[in-house]
Amino acid sequence: MGTPERTPERAASPAPVSAPSPAAPSAQPMRGPQARRIADRLSVRFRVPFEPQYEPVGHRWTLRWYDGPTVDAVRCALERLVPDGAAAGIAVRRDLTTRALVLAAIRETRAGAMHRSVGSWGQRYHLEQLLAGQEHPDRPDGPREAAMLERLLAAATGESVRGPGPVPDLSRAFDLVARDGVAWLLPEHRLAGPADRDAAALSPLEYLTARYATGVHRTAWETALALLPVRTAVVAAHQDPQPDPEAARAALALLPALRAQLSAEIDAIGEHLAAAATAPAVVDTDAAPGPDIDTDTDTDTEPDANPDTAVDTIATASFTATTTA
Repeated sequence: MGTPERTPERAASPAPVSAPSPAAPSAQPMRGPQARRIADRLSVRFRVPFEPQYEPVGHRWTLRWYDGPTVDAVRCALERLVPDGAAAGIAVRRDLTTRALVLAAIRETRAGAMHRSVGSWGQRYHLEQLLAGQEHPDRPDGPREAAMLERLLAAATGESVRGPGPVPDLSRAFDLVARDGVAWLLPEHRLAGPADRDAAALSPLEYLTARYATGVHRTAWETALALLPVRTAVVAAHQDPQPDPEAARAALALLPALRAQLSAEIDAIGEHLAAAATAPAVVDTDAAPGPDIDTDTDTDTEPDANPDTAVDTIATASFTATTTA
């Protein structure tokens, strides 16, 4: 079964298989042409190539496909397609391509769920469990994500010592996003213009974040494409001694949003203070009395006795009284 960007067999882990239910004793074993017809009908139904494989050990047929529909969806379609309970004797198995796993790695990196400490096998297991209930996990959400996926696949592809040609290395793809994040995968690092419709270029806030974010904000941008607050981004461009023209245009584009944000904050402050100003004064009768003021005007101008001498005198008197008793 030919599928592009298939995960190499040496890196493959056992995929979830929907085992067949025990068939009735009188059921006749399915023949090859019948299994082929069922696979072809499922291929038309889901628009994904299905391949029947006979397993001599279990004397059963297994229908395999890559990505595409979930195991549960295929099992339901198979039960409607094959009458008389014959579908119970057919196993179904979906395998995931490298493309689907790398796309999931990009998304999970943005979500902060890819951990290098578990190794590539642990990361792969996490992604396989995540994608088990997702249809067509190899399909990007839009042109930008598609470009990011292609860029990571290209970066993870090296010369293969064997096989028909170079293939993406799944472990290398995991390491790249875990080490460098995902911001470098963006297809365009320029400010989007009015003619840009594919969301490949950067929005004004994305451009200012990529240019001015530092510290934890820089880390958040590189790993999760997290954006700076609007006020922080505009102030950073304003305080730049020599902002480039795109940074200036990006900050100007954000001024209406910043003005609306500041206006809402000022209105909220005004409402709070106005309510406090018109509220009746409340006298707290249970308040504790103020501190007593010493009105004694007698000032002792004599210096106090030496504190060390006083302490020695008290200690001597106490010792004498104790021994006398």
